[in-house]
Amino acid sequence: MIPILCLFGGLIVGVMVGRQLLLNKNMGEALVANVLEKLNGSHVLINNVTLPTGDETTQIDHILITEAGLFIIETKHYAGWILGNPRDDRWTQVIYRKKSRFRNPIMQNYGHIKTVQALFKLPESAFFGVVVFTGNAEFKTDLGPGVILLDQLTGFIESRREKVLDERQMTYVVGRIEMKRLDRSRETDEYHVNYVRNKISRRVHGASSSLP
Repeated sequence: MIPILCLFGGLIVGVMVGRQLLLNKNMGEALVANVLEKLNGSHVLINNVTLPTGDETTQIDHILITEAGLFIIETKHYAGWILGNPRDDRWTQVIYRKKSRFRNPIMQNYGHIKTVQALFKLPESAFFGVVVFTGNAEFKTDLGPGVILLDQLTGFIESRREKVLDERQMTYVVGRIEMKRLDRSRETDEYHVNYVRNKISRRVHGASSSLP
């Protein structure tokens, strides 16, 4: 009887931990999406993108398409001290002397970047990998230039000013991602491409008309 109770108790704890991790992930992604939607200039944000990679799939938190290129964004809603090195397989989170290890998100996001790059014939310079920590995290080591806090995200994106994509190319990029991502119908993809084309056109022409 006791082993059954222990098993049942372990199952409950596992479900609760899993739900908390999912809640944290969703909260972090929502915070990042809220910041990205308020960016100036022509841009399109695609959230929670699952793409096929051979016999497997990869899930990308956010893909932001701008005139400066594609930003592939990994979100981490963490608190505490974060320690690591861009080349380490694992990083460390410390909360009140309790240490836990997690996979290096730069390496995790590298696979996402390569998956998206494979969809296009664009130079590597058109793709930017970004890891955003949205919780009360404090960096205690140099984690790399593409690892930032939420309040640094807008500046990071807007500092990339070189134009590499025009309106037509942006529309194509968004449409191809939508066509390749999983769990979408062809009709939905075609509708979304037309919607995005109109959205980009309104932003571009609106910005042009406001110039002195």
